[in-house]
Amino acid sequence: MDRRDYLGQSMMTAAVLPARAAYLIRTGSHTGFRRAVQEASTRWGGMTEPILAVPDNGEIPDELRETVAAAKVEAAVNVDVDDALAQRAADALGLPCVPIAKIDQAGAARFTCHPLHVNPPVQPSTLPVVAVSGAPLWQVAAAGLLNEDQAAELRPTTLAVRPGQPDEYGRNQMYGATHLQSTIAQFGEHRSSAIGTLPAAVWITDPDDIEDCVAFWNARALRPVSHPGMPMLLLPTGEVQHWLGLAQQLAGMLARPAEFAPDVMLLSKNVPQEQLHEIAEILELQRTDAEVKISEQFPTPALRQPPFTYRTGLEPRPWLLRDREYGLPTSFDVHVFTGDTSTLRFTSPVHFHTLGSWALVRLWGSPLDGLPRRDCVASLVDPNAQWRGDSIQLHTRAQNDYTFGLTVPTLAQATEAVLEEVSARHALSDKGKLGVALQAQADIAALLEPGVYEAVIALTTPRSKELLRELRKIQAEGTADAAQLVELASTWGGRAERRYRPTTKLGLPPQRASEAAERLCELGWAERGVETNCAQCGVRTFHPFEQTQRRPVCPGCSSPARYETTADGLSVFYRLDSFVDRASDQGLLPHLLVIAALTKEEPNSYFLPGLDLWFTDQSRGEADVFGLYSGRVLSGEVKTSASQFTTDQLTHDIELSTRLGSDIHLLAAVDTVPAATREQAAELCAGAGLELLVLDAQELRHT
Repeated sequence: MDRRDYLGQSMMTAAVLPARAAYLIRTGSHTGFRRAVQEASTRWGGMTEPILAVPDNGEIPDELRETVAAAKVEAAVNVDVDDALAQRAADALGLPCVPIAKIDQAGAARFTCHPLHVNPPVQPSTLPVVAVSGAPLWQVAAAGLLNEDQAAELRPTTLAVRPGQPDEYGRNQMYGATHLQSTIAQFGEHRSSAIGTLPAAVWITDPDDIEDCVAFWNARALRPVSHPGMPMLLLPTGEVQHWLGLAQQLAGMLARPAEFAPDVMLLSKNVPQEQLHEIAEILELQRTDAEVKISEQFPTPALRQPPFTYRTGLEPRPWLLRDREYGLPTSFDVHVFTGDTSTLRFTSPVHFHTLGSWALVRLWGSPLDGLPRRDCVASLVDPNAQWRGDSIQLHTRAQNDYTFGLTVPTLAQATEAVLEEVSARHALSDKGKLGVALQAQADIAALLEPGVYEAVIALTTPRSKELLRELRKIQAEGTADAAQLVELASTWGGRAERRYRPTTKLGLPPQRASEAAERLCELGWAERGVETNCAQCGVRTFHPFEQTQRRPVCPGCSSPARYETTADGLSVFYRLDSFVDRASDQGLLPHLLVIAALTKEEPNSYFLPGLDLWFTDQSRGEADVFGLYSGRVLSGEVKTSASQFTTDQLTHDIELSTRLGSDIHLLAAVDTVPAATREQAAELCAGAGLELLVLDAQELRHT
């Protein structure tokens, strides 16, 4: 970074959270489940870490993919799956894989801490229960699992635990008095689309049913932490009828504002329906077939009263798979520089009672807006940073006060980083060089103003294309080849006299023509002048106003001349600056017009108006527009006429956008893009996984 530009003071937000994992176990593996729960019981956030039963064929079902996507974990931890199969599963989930033996030493999952570091240094009045070795699976799933050595280490601390009576593993879930619930201290979502209040989920399982225990574990892992609007409870068959007062305790949990119905979803994978209804009767629940109703009311309605209702056969996953972002947040001010280090200081929203462990910090705010969510760009912010959604994620020590030195790259630097990642080499095309220079001279947004673009086109000097058209007649009759003619046309075109015209020849209404011509002069893109028409030699000449004389002279034959007039006075002509004239002749103006429209729609954007690209397979490409569109990578093609978008052209353009790793493919034309072209482009983009953005006369020339 070679510049240090002060952008001012901005507000940013930081969230502190643990790195969480998804545990991979063999389907039906009791040992694997116990080991995964034991590990989760020693990790901050462990109750929200899913456990995935990997099929023997290694194919990951959609349900597991959805679970991992919603849980937003950092790594897959192999508990007892074949190494090759575990790696295949992790790859399918888009996660790095680490063996459970190395979870604390290597990989992204290690950036967390023991729950002891985040729980209050005050021992609760009633010690929480935890399952011990040999306990039935349902107790392990409900309360967590520690071996004797792990439990002994906690006895002198404020996180001391105890084994419980069978009924306590059921009852204590309702009061947060299990060891597993201590793993979510100072942990939650800072953003969630979860529905506020939902029926309670009471899961029934046979004491050692691995499928039901895994299903309950994963449902609870996805339940919102900060606002748990769906109470969850795991109960075993064959025992609850002996637990005195359980129905009354459950009624206390179910006495919630009447914003939903039924009160309870009675769930199980394998317990027969008849047995579920028997347990519901023990719990003093009343069966209903009414539709599920969910609402948010103000003011809050009265509490629901017995008899509480239940339904079986419901699926809670649609309510649990809601989008969320984890971590406790805090906001702070920062003085932001681009091209150099900006120092961020803030007090951690999580209070760590002992230090020396690890955590994740995620940062977001306006200084990072507009940057593409690519790791090559994150590394410009910090060499070890990664994107997580719209946040920059850092691996760091768990501290109560943080200081980071981060670099905020410019959008130009971010664009360069993306190009370096997706191409072997790249350079501005000839049009791109002209366009960048023109962008630096004046505000190209003026091209969107009424008549300005049309005035530039009308004033552009006819050069190579017009000459080529004439010389092709010679080719039809003579022997010159096309390459020679193109070179000749280009050389000759640069020598043509620049065109100048009065406003009456701009093809615009009089008022608009005058305003557009004057706007070009204001931008420095055109100059005003007068014309002499020499009676001696017949040469017409443009004279800029600053070069006029009291007695005009023909620059060709030096004969006295006179400035052209009309009945209204002196005739005023306009002529483009030579640089603008050349840029327009090269077909650059549509590129700049499109960039102006894109930037108007999303100001926090950056574009290059023409690129030549080389790839590692020796192939080449050319993009008319490439850049960042409000944080997303955009590339595409610009045409003066939409008729040039043939099937082959569309296919080529979209393949190039795909190769460049674009998020958005741009199809732009100065005239109207037909519906058939839009539909064909949309179909091709959908197949390539690209978003399509079409700009035509409606957006570019609507004035």
